[in-house]
Amino acid sequence: MNYLHSRRTNLLNKIKADALEGLLVTGPSNVEYLTGFGGGDSYFVLTPKHAILVSDTRYEEQIKEECPDLVGEAVIRPHNKTTPEATAEVLNRLAVKPMGFESAHLSVELRDAIGEKANKTTLAPTAGRVESLRAIKDASEVAAIRKAIEVAERAFGMFTAMLRDTDTEKDMIDAMEAYLRRAGATRASFPPICAVGERGALPHAPATSRQLGEGSKLLVDWGADVGYKSDITRVFRSPFPTPPTRKNKQERVGLNFEAIYEAVRVAQEAAVGVLRAGTAVKDVDTAARKSLSKSKPKDFDGEDLADYFTHGIGHGIGLETHEFPRIRQNSDDVLEVGMVVTLEPGVYIPGWGGVRLEDDFLIGKDGPIRLTTLPHDPNVIG
Repeated sequence: MNYLHSRRTNLLNKIKADALEGLLVTGPSNVEYLTGFGGGDSYFVLTPKHAILVSDTRYEEQIKEECPDLVGEAVIRPHNKTTPEATAEVLNRLAVKPMGFESAHLSVELRDAIGEKANKTTLAPTAGRVESLRAIKDASEVAAIRKAIEVAERAFGMFTAMLRDTDTEKDMIDAMEAYLRRAGATRASFPPICAVGERGALPHAPATSRQLGEGSKLLVDWGADVGYKSDITRVFRSPFPTPPTRKNKQERVGLNFEAIYEAVRVAQEAAVGVLRAGTAVKDVDTAARKSLSKSKPKDFDGEDLADYFTHGIGHGIGLETHEFPRIRQNSDDVLEVGMVVTLEPGVYIPGWGGVRLEDDFLIGKDGPIRLTTLPHDPNVIG
């Protein structure tokens, strides 16, 4: 099946409903989704009669390799002409009115630069046209995401096998990025997070010189980029723990790690229970929060554990780490068959640390399909 042709056809149908005659695509991931071109600094002009990739001489051979069906119409600008200038020439030649453009990806300055020279067309702002198509993954995309998950899980095995008590958070992040590439990724999906002890209370903890042996637990958030991306989070007891005491003040005492972990695990399962096509994403988020509210871990002195869950429960994933749908309380998105999403409930308690469990799911016709295979085990190493 020619997935690229199908995607372009679907987009043309969508913009036709908006009374547009074409679309200027400038978002890098959107260009890649529609053309297969993985380079940068390139625009894509799509009309019912034309599919024109506007790029430059650096990518001429790459375009021949990655988009042979577009070579005939591709416009390769010389070094003394900008991409907006070359694009304006294309738009004038096509003289399409109105031509949509991606308002989220084209700055006002660049829009004006194109519009001033493209006087034979009119530019109309659009939002989310390609992104809404990207939310529903075709078979080739699901296969690529499965590969990204496989690579990430393989890298995690390397990572846990080589941990040392003297590894700092930065050391562990550097190692994870190397293991991801060794396992088959081109790069990490995003800068990995490794948070020791109470630093796990920072959902996006920046790397420090804190050593693994200086805390009782470790939070790891990582993913592999193989063109498409994966996103996984696990928390486990350190294999080289320094037991928290009132004397060393490294971690707040009196909270049971396994109890908090179990509350988060159950919250994710509650969210999975409503993760079906036709469900409003806010209901998925609500299911996890209600579950946390019912949990009363021993020695937890807060009124409601859900108060310590400080972000939305998940998001779509694909060419980018965060895509439609946004699974949170203030989103009106609705789940559809073919979406691939993460579920990542978390509890973050200042002075103690955090527990976040993140897995990737495909919305199938008969319910959710868990794509990640790593177990939920707070003692994963030992």
